[in-house]
Amino acid sequence: MQKNEIIIERAIALAEKWQNRATELVSDFDQKFHIKMNKMLSHPKDKVFLIELMDQSFRSKNPARVANQIEYLFAKYEMASFFTTSERFLVFLFRNAGIYLPQISIPLFISNIREDTKTVVLKGEDDVLNAHLIKRKSEGTRINLNLIGEVVLGEEEAEERIEKYIKVLENPNVDYISIKISTLFSQINALAYEETVEELVKRLSRIYAQAKKYSFTNAKGEQTNKFINLDMEEYRDLGLTFSAFTQTLDLPEFQDFRAGIVLQAYLPDSHLWQQKLIAWAKKRVENGGVPIKMRLVKGANMEMEETEAGLRHWELVTHTRKIDTDSNYKVMGEFGLRPEHAQYVNLGMASHNLFELAHGYELAREYGTTEFFSMEMLEGMSESARLAIKEISGEVILYAPTAKKEQFTNAIAYLVRRLDENTGEENFIRYSFGLTVGSPAWETQKQKFIDAFENTQNLFIGAKRNQNRLSEQWDNYESGSFFTGKFHGEADTDFILPPNKEWAKNIRAKWMKKVSDEVSVAPIVVGGEAILDREVKTAIDKSQLKEGVVCGKYALATKEDLERAVEIAAKDVDGWRSLSASERQKILGQVANKMRAKRGDLIGVAAAEVGKVFFETDVEVSEAIDFLEFYGHSARYFDDFKNLTCKGKGVGVVTPPWNFPIAIPVGGISAALAAGNCVIIKPASSAVLCAYELCQCFWEAGISKNTLQFVPCAGSLAGEHLVKNEKVDFVILTGGEETAYAMLKSRPNLFLSAETGGKDATIVTAMSDREQAIKNVIHSAFSNSGQKCSATSLLVLEEEVYNDPHFKKGLIDAAQSLHVGSVWDFTNRLGTLANPVDGALKQALESLEEGESWALAPSYADENEYMLKPSIKWGVKERSFCHHTELFGPVLSVMCAKDLKHAIEIVNATGYGLTSGIESLDEREVAYWRKHLKAGNLYINRGTTGAIVERQPFGGLGKSAVGSGRKAGIHNYITQFMNIEEVAEPLLKHSHPHAFIHLIHGWKDGCAKGLYAGFKADFEKLSLAVGSYLENVEATFSQEQDFAKVRGEDNLFKYLPLKCIALRVSQDDGLFDVMSRIMASIIAQTSLHVSIEFSAQSSVIAFLYENQGMLFGKNDTMEREDEATFVKCFGTTDKIFYANAALISPFVYEAAAKKAKCIVRAKPLMEGRVELLHYFAEQSISHSYHRYGNLGARGIKK
Repeated sequence: MQKNEIIIERAIALAEKWQNRATELVSDFDQKFHIKMNKMLSHPKDKVFLIELMDQSFRSKNPARVANQIEYLFAKYEMASFFTTSERFLVFLFRNAGIYLPQISIPLFISNIREDTKTVVLKGEDDVLNAHLIKRKSEGTRINLNLIGEVVLGEEEAEERIEKYIKVLENPNVDYISIKISTLFSQINALAYEETVEELVKRLSRIYAQAKKYSFTNAKGEQTNKFINLDMEEYRDLGLTFSAFTQTLDLPEFQDFRAGIVLQAYLPDSHLWQQKLIAWAKKRVENGGVPIKMRLVKGANMEMEETEAGLRHWELVTHTRKIDTDSNYKVMGEFGLRPEHAQYVNLGMASHNLFELAHGYELAREYGTTEFFSMEMLEGMSESARLAIKEISGEVILYAPTAKKEQFTNAIAYLVRRLDENTGEENFIRYSFGLTVGSPAWETQKQKFIDAFENTQNLFIGAKRNQNRLSEQWDNYESGSFFTGKFHGEADTDFILPPNKEWAKNIRAKWMKKVSDEVSVAPIVVGGEAILDREVKTAIDKSQLKEGVVCGKYALATKEDLERAVEIAAKDVDGWRSLSASERQKILGQVANKMRAKRGDLIGVAAAEVGKVFFETDVEVSEAIDFLEFYGHSARYFDDFKNLTCKGKGVGVVTPPWNFPIAIPVGGISAALAAGNCVIIKPASSAVLCAYELCQCFWEAGISKNTLQFVPCAGSLAGEHLVKNEKVDFVILTGGEETAYAMLKSRPNLFLSAETGGKDATIVTAMSDREQAIKNVIHSAFSNSGQKCSATSLLVLEEEVYNDPHFKKGLIDAAQSLHVGSVWDFTNRLGTLANPVDGALKQALESLEEGESWALAPSYADENEYMLKPSIKWGVKERSFCHHTELFGPVLSVMCAKDLKHAIEIVNATGYGLTSGIESLDEREVAYWRKHLKAGNLYINRGTTGAIVERQPFGGLGKSAVGSGRKAGIHNYITQFMNIEEVAEPLLKHSHPHAFIHLIHGWKDGCAKGLYAGFKADFEKLSLAVGSYLENVEATFSQEQDFAKVRGEDNLFKYLPLKCIALRVSQDDGLFDVMSRIMASIIAQTSLHVSIEFSAQSSVIAFLYENQGMLFGKNDTMEREDEATFVKCFGTTDKIFYANAALISPFVYEAAAKKAKCIVRAKPLMEGRVELLHYFAEQSISHSYHRYGNLGARGIKK
């Protein structure tokens, strides 16, 4: 773009002329609005208050509930500075009287909010809207009407939205509307690009046909179709919108149809799309078609683009500097107004920046393309400026959103974006309120306008997100945690990018087998050998069940193979355990590179074997890579403690599930390997091929087939010859609760780390964003056909929501709209079940208890027993089968709660505690829920699935966890697979006052006087230990930490003190063994039961009795007990502590196994960072706190 000084000068002069006239035309209404906006700009919290007030006042239909919320917000923020005197008086009346008469005051309050925003969002009631449209038409102003609405969630809703567009086009006062593709089709799918475009073309054609049918006479006196503009919002819709637009207009019946599309200048690749658009339009016109129009905007979805990029580890698609957006706007404007382009693609420049509009106007005059040029502004935003432009230079088209009262919640997102735009520090409109020519603000904006021309010389044009799965090379990738010393999450695949769509098709071509295809046999791998001469099993592609397609075969290990595998692992013949943490991390990083390279194969094998759709497995592969990078990083973290030595326990057996056939096996294997163990993987019978494919990544990266062995076999055989084998030091299980109990029953002294499922729930309160709640619940309940331990299986609705017919209708519509079928058909959101329906799922599908009914009855796609469609069971009662039972399928059980307290009681009553969610915009409700809901992973205003390594460490409480309770995906996880010993004193940064410190000093003084002489060394250790415990409680265990710091989402990791632990004291325990554990539990604020061997006598026990009054709190107990009495406390105890594993009797092991209680059997440590892990449970809290990208108070710059 060549800088044209003369045109720039003319543009500045015209902008000054416009502004001078606008200043004269400012109405009383404008003047009041300007005063309000300027006050808001000087008090940023007022904007936050206003957004929360709008966002929360329309949620509940109960006036008393709304009144309570409004009063809370006024108490929180006090009086907004921008309120007028009369508004302040009304607020005073409401807070002092109206709150007691909510049936009267709340409708008035809500009506007032609509009244205040009616110039920005037109009232949509027919009489009011028509009056406004007629007024605008009479003054010669054209309105581009937007029937405001967010993304549709179901096909019934999509049809209703299309019918609204068709209906409004019958209105003689409407000749121009804007629509988005996301309001036409609920099942937009990046993978099924062609199919999605085909469906959009059908739906868009209906609207175009209606616009032709109800033609109108334009300002030139020509009869023409009503104008349809395709809006642009999210980057992921750009290509789809372009394709739908051009392909619809390519149809013969629309060659003479005039339509438009929006492009956004804040996307650096928009100029390339503009060039494609012009090339297409030129061909269209040359072939007898009519020109089209491009509406050029700067873009108003920046906050959401930033948020999504952060969540997915993607490159941000927009320009990050405002000057670059401004420069691109000028480049695209100038390019579009050239005579050789404008005749094919007319240009509408939409902006409130007078310099930009003036520049476009002067360019059009210079190029002789004014007939192809229009200026556009937003209704109600700069009325005096619009009037000035119209008077001096010509008409301005007004973009006007509209909503009826019952649809006003849909307008909130638009209002928030407009408010962000109004107050953005670099936006012209922020300074336009009361702006005058020659003022400092005017001169600043003029200089920014000029600077943007200079900046065009260095402007980047092109796509910023260039992920290309077809061409990626990972062999020498050195940006993993080993090289950088930091962990960062792996990017998921962005399937909207053309190369990645092609890559997905290649995966399908490779892994979608045919009946005639020969398939290989996956061998067992034991002792460095791949063994094939065993019984062979066949895996069926369930998506091609009728055709009987075999997707693979695998050999089965024998009893002898399992026994040999354990012997080989115990010997560590290749010396894995002797490697340093750094050396192991480097190799695991190489495994991660292999997995990056094999992403496509891992997606393909999961699709073929377990029926998992591509985008579900893709995020799994990212998680698997994260585990590999993170656990090696974690081992280095603990290796840096110079006072500790961390060595692997020896032999670990990993028994993963089939529902996450990539991520969970890799997580278990990589954690055990990083900790310094040899590993035997016994894959799930439904996911053997997946496990073999991922194991090859380890072997190819240099981990030997002695270090990692692969033994598919029946669960009973593994139980007998792996679990029971005393040379197996630990087992990592993800599976059913009954499997964990069976393992412990067969070998009570087994060290078992198990995640054992859940009955996960989402609570939706009356103060929720109900559209958002439906979207989140549908994803949480039905993605991967509900075959996730974290899936929302229970939906607990507050009474108002339960009785809301619109919510119920929307939920059913969204669920039944999900496409179910073959994974090889990319239009399907849900693939197949991994196993035929049986057990609890079968019972839930085939029976209804009292009060229950099917809101959406169960059915199957394609008459395939593996293709179960989503179903919704309404009216589930407390203590019923579906209330308490994990179903593991696409069945959502809906329950009614009187209030939030009751809802929490319903959820906690399941006894499980894996994941749980709440949908509420009331921060008081969220705080109460967080305090009282018992689950390991809490999700607020977002889905309950999709935990990400380090961001949301995963693991449950209650019946959902067996073992140490350490979460997967956090540093602590690998410590349970290590033997950690102290070789030096812990490093203390500073001293901490505590009664125990003084107590120990007193004991040490006693040593000097001859008392407790035999305990001197114990007191020294104890003094250091207590100091370390106090320091680590203060720095780590009492803190909520956010390791990820993602925009718009809090991801907090915290520790919860265990309720009660039991400490068994024996004859041979040393003083430090006993006292360190007592003091640790009290510092951790965990109740303690000290059980002393009934007949044991020692100086340590005597010392304990002597000092018990100074040690124990009111909830602590100390008793002499025999083992039979001691084990009675296991039912109410979270953990059992012994200082010496050799002193634990089979009787105690068996008693603990029956209750699935963890016995801590290691020597206590002085190092609090490690020792205190035994006294706490872990919890992750993920809170999506942004609203439409707006960060609220968090976004205010300090």
